[in-house]
This record gives sequence, C-alpha cells and structure tokens, in this order.
Amino acid sequence: MPLPDPGPDPLTNSDAWVIEAEGLSKRFEIYLNDRSRFFEFFGRRRHHEEHWALRDLSFKVRRGRSFGVIGANGAGKSTLLKLIAGISEPTRGRLEVKAPLSTLLDLGLGFHSNFTGRENIFLNCTLLGMDRDEIEARLPAIIGFAELGEFLDYPVRTYSSGMALRLGFAIAAHMDSEIFLVDEVLAVGDQYFQRKCVRKIEEFLELGRTIVLVSHDLHAIRSLCDDALWLDQGQVRAMGPAREVVEQYLDLDRQRAASRGHKSAWPVPSAPEVTIPSPSAAPRFLTTADDPELRRAIMAACAMPDAAARWAEHTPTQSFETYDGERPVIIGSGEVRVLDTQLLDRHGQPRQRFRTGESLVVAVTFRTTTPVERPILGVALHRNDDVYVFGPNTRFDGVLDGTYHGIYTYFIHYPRLPLLSGRYLVSVAVFDKSHLKPHVWHNRLYEFEVAQDVEDHGLVRLEHAWGLITHVEGDGARVELTDRTR
Repeated sequence: MPLPDPGPDPLTNSDAWVIEAEGLSKRFEIYLNDRSRFFEFFGRRRHHEEHWALRDLSFKVRRGRSFGVIGANGAGKSTLLKLIAGISEPTRGRLEVKAPLSTLLDLGLGFHSNFTGRENIFLNCTLLGMDRDEIEARLPAIIGFAELGEFLDYPVRTYSSGMALRLGFAIAAHMDSEIFLVDEVLAVGDQYFQRKCVRKIEEFLELGRTIVLVSHDLHAIRSLCDDALWLDQGQVRAMGPAREVVEQYLDLDRQRAASRGHKSAWPVPSAPEVTIPSPSAAPRFLTTADDPELRRAIMAACAMPDAAARWAEHTPTQSFETYDGERPVIIGSGEVRVLDTQLLDRHGQPRQRFRTGESLVVAVTFRTTTPVERPILGVALHRNDDVYVFGPNTRFDGVLDGTYHGIYTYFIHYPRLPLLSGRYLVSVAVFDKSHLKPHVWHNRLYEFEVAQDVEDHGLVRLEHAWGLITHVEGDGARVELTDRTR
C-alpha cells in the first residue's frame, strides 16, 4: 500500500520564503547643487558623486517569522525597508516580496497636516485600497488603539511625534497585511504605548504574520526577532539567529569604544580643571558653570532619581566627565574621589566573567577630601541594553552612619548571583545624606559578563521548586514535590 504524499518540504519549498533578495544594491547620485544637475543633463561630463547605500545584499525572510535589521546610523537600514516596501527601486539585484504588506517607516508619512486625525485615517485607508464600508468597520479599533482622545479631531500639524506615531501605528496595525515593516517605532512615544506596540507585534507573530523590524533597541531585536541582519556601511556584516547577531554587534561596539578611550564631549562653558589626588588612570573632572538647564540635562542622561531636579535648581556647581560622547559616566561635587573599583570572585580575585549562581563582590576604594557626614553608598546594575536590574544603597538597608574622613573601601557581596547570560554594567556612587547630591558617581563605568550552565530564559534565575498535586475522585489528593530546589 503506497504511503500518502507528505507534501512539500517546508525547508525547501519556495513558498516558505516571503521575502527574497539576491545581490541587492542601491546607489544614490549626489549633486552639489541644481546647477551641477543641469550641466550633467545637457552635457557629457558627470557632475555628481555616487553613494552606494546598499551593496550586494542577499537574504531571505521566512513566512511567519520576525526579522530584525540592526546597524549604526547610515548603515542602510531604512533604505532597505524602503526597497522592500516598494517606495524606492533597487539599482541592481533581485528583490521579491510575495505577500501584501503594511508599513510604518516614517512618522507622519502619508498624513495631510491640515486634516484631522480622523480625516487622515480615512485618507490613508483609502490610499491603501479600502472602501468606505471597510474603513467604517475598522474605525473603532483604530481609534481605540491610538487613544488620542479629543485630539483625534485636531489637525495633525498640532500633534507631537509621539501622537503621530500612535496614529500611524494604529492605522498600519489594522490592515489585512501578511508582512508588517516597522522602522524605529519603539524609539518614539511613551513607555505605555511602546509596550502596546510590542504586544501588537507579538499578536501578529502568533497569527503567523511576518515582521521586519529596524531598531536601535537591541533588547527589542533580541526578544522580538527570530533572525537578524547586521548592516555595516551598506553591506552584510552578519546574519543569523537574532541573539547571536546582537552579541556580535555589541562585541564590536565595545572594542571600538575601548580603542577610543575616554574623552570629554559635553559643552562646558568656562570650565576650569580640578586636580584629583587619585591614581593617574582616573579621568580628569570638569566643573560646569552655574547653569541649571545644563545640570538637568546631565541628570536626565544619567537617569538620576526624580529628586535630582531640586539639586539641578539649587546646586551652583557640579563636576562630571563623559565617555565616548554618550552618557556622562562620572559626575560628582568633589568631596569624594573613587580610587579603585574591582569585581571579585569568592577568592578575592578580580574577574570580568562570572557564572549564574557564583559569588560576586563589588569593592570600591574611595577618599574623602573633607569630612562627610552619613554618606550614602550605592551600587547599581544595568544590563547592557539599559534594563535596570537592581540598585541597593546603605540608606535603604540602614547599614551606615557617622562621619567619615580618610580612605575607605566599601563592598557589596552577592553570594549567589541570579543573573542569566548577558553583559552587565555596574555603577558605583557616594551621595550626601539627603540622597540629592552625588559626591561621586561612576555611571555604568564597569562591565562584566555572565554565562549560565543550563537553559533558562529571562533576566534572572529565581530559586524555585516544582510540585504536582494529583486529584483522585473519592481518594483524596496526593502531593508530589521535586527532590531539589533550582
């Protein structure tokens, strides 16, 4: 008896791929001015420069999967999405998109600024091929998702970028499209709406739709995407499982940052240098002018507590240093200087790599330049995608009092580190007794890596035990517990 035909192999069936690109390239012609364009049109000489935004890209996106695209600014990510969306044509190569798609590539793209939000819903849906009855049927869902309230009937020109995002995402998310292209949607808007967008993307994936997501939020790429493509200057640098590609990207980013070293990048008007009596490896400090707005900007970049707004208004001077032109990493009023910070194992040996469940000690040696009354010592942990993990201090734990003047080492001991695999950043700080003014704060300046021995997912491994209750009719219940706690 012949066996039934199992059908086509999903791994070799061409229908399994919803987007296919081969040798895809995009060139832009850059003219210095309109005069150069005019002379080239009527003459034989070339008056433009060529810029290849993409060169020889080959990749496939599987139906029902999420595909992330990462890379630095100018790497060609948005250009690639515009090619997939059909907004732009490739210069050479082959690109095949095998299903209808909806896009959210640019805030306000397709909106008429003088129309209200409601009118723009009808305009956009009409341009996407829907008739009035279809639009009316979907209107409540679109309005409910956008949550614009009375602003729905205000002109779009009055919208903030976050409000425009809400409207654009709500329209795109309620189209009957198999492919959803999203460019940096998670970078705009409040956290509530970002979570709402993430839930909608997860819902699409559960329905078997395909997502192509461009984002600088590496945690979003790692958690939402199955596969990822890393673009570097228009070419494929890496491609494969999203977690692996993100790790390769972070490795290179750290190598580049380390090779550039420390440099000051904040504009500091009339900033005199302050000498630090500490090892030569310590970065120099700079002092800001009496500028509350500048101090507030520093604190916002450092993710200071809300109470820091009072410090920004009333403290006349503050010192800080920056790392690689990004967030300020060292700030402080000068009463305390950190001399050394080490990450130690249970034997007291410095390490940068730990395993889940091992002992970790963060030891900080500091010197006070004047007597400091009831200082607050703190250590904070962040994952390298800016997820805040934990931040205890001596004030919360009630373990430090008195006045200190001299050289000291404080340490915090995590006897069983619960963190799962990843890279983590450590901040160390000494605040004044009000917890408003940092005497010194090394913001995410120290890094370590964690590896795990068994498969677990999430941020931490919490100690736990499993149990099972068997319910037998007329015979009570029997409880079974595992013989070990994990």
